Amino acid sequence: MLLKRFAQNRNVSVLFAVILLSSLSVNLSTPIWAFYITSLGASVVELGYISAIPSAVSAFVNILGGSLSDRYGRRKLNALGTCLGTLPPLFYIFAKNWVELIPWVILSGLAGGLGMPVRWSMIADSSSEDRRAMMFGLMNIALLLGMTVAPILGGLIADAYGIRTTFVLYFVLMSASFFCSLLLQESMKPLSRHQTQKSDTAESRTFVGTMLIVLTLNVAVATGTGIYSPITPLFLEKRFSTVYADVGILYAIGFGLSSMMVQIPGGKMATKYNRKKLVIVTTVLSTPFFGLFALSRSFVECVILMFLSNVILNLSWPAYQDLTMALTPPSRRGLMNGLSGTSFLAGMMIGQAISGILWESFGMFLPYYLSAVLVLISALPAFFLKETGSRAQP
Repeated sequence: MLLKRFAQNRNVSVLFAVILLSSLSVNLSTPIWAFYITSLGASVVELGYISAIPSAVSAFVNILGGSLSDRYGRRKLNALGTCLGTLPPLFYIFAKNWVELIPWVILSGLAGGLGMPVRWSMIADSSSEDRRAMMFGLMNIALLLGMTVAPILGGLIADAYGIRTTFVLYFVLMSASFFCSLLLQESMKPLSRHQTQKSDTAESRTFVGTMLIVLTLNVAVATGTGIYSPITPLFLEKRFSTVYADVGILYAIGFGLSSMMVQIPGGKMATKYNRKKLVIVTTVLSTPFFGLFALSRSFVECVILMFLSNVILNLSWPAYQDLTMALTPPSRRGLMNGLSGTSFLAGMMIGQAISGILWESFGMFLPYYLSAVLVLISALPAFFLKETGSRAQP
């Protein structure tokens, strides 16, 4: 029944394709990015900085893009962001040193900042309240399917044909995502200034309170998980002499597959149980596995520990998205998703920027221990979220 409704909803079906193709393209570079940047002369610290730049740009643009979509509509902004996203991989190929990558990672961040908050708002606009969590779960699968398949494919292509060939496929897939985005229909009517500002006092207070909680939670959890990304390929190479494809397998199974397999169960749980409690419990239970990653004695243990940390943490992803939208007026969904994206990317930027510093100053293990602590801290703001409807009952 759910898949039938999904197929009958044109916007949701096209959004699935747009998100899947975008995710496939961007995540092709996951296993090779650290090696490519360091091969162009960057140190581990400089690797962290350049990895943080797209997050910094997206963090700024997310709010602007989300707010503009509330005022002027979502379709055109999404198409613009996807179109801009086709350009960076072409210019990555021709970089002669790591500094020449900077303009193009900035453009990549701009493209992502325009597109992502708009897409999540379109999902909420196009879904009924009783099906919204499940639709978020399905869209998360599209995102995560790219994260599962693309790292393996990117690593295999890099091993067989060279790193730059991976960027060519990145361009092709992002171009396909752009053409799909042209098929989307506008999900909401542009709002006048009077309509945008019209809300009662209680609704405004709820929105502001939710916004502050979401910002705090996102920064904490994203800083914790952001520490992982720049240094983990180097950690694997130093500890276990892995190749590009091994890094791809780790991310594909440890993050992509683990997170993807719990989206449908997570969406179903979000429709039946208290979403706030679900977020708190899964966050706390996932924490030990983030720290234990540093103590892995083999590549297989690394895969298992990353798998466990993400399968538990991301079980509540649809519940968190659904609860956030339930607490947000429809006329402010773009702004909320923009603020949510900004806070998450700000945390990622902080985590990526400090990862190399922690590695070089305190060794390869401390970053993973700090990651676990920050994920645990992120459960605290969730206690202040307000559950809605029948699920608010104990």
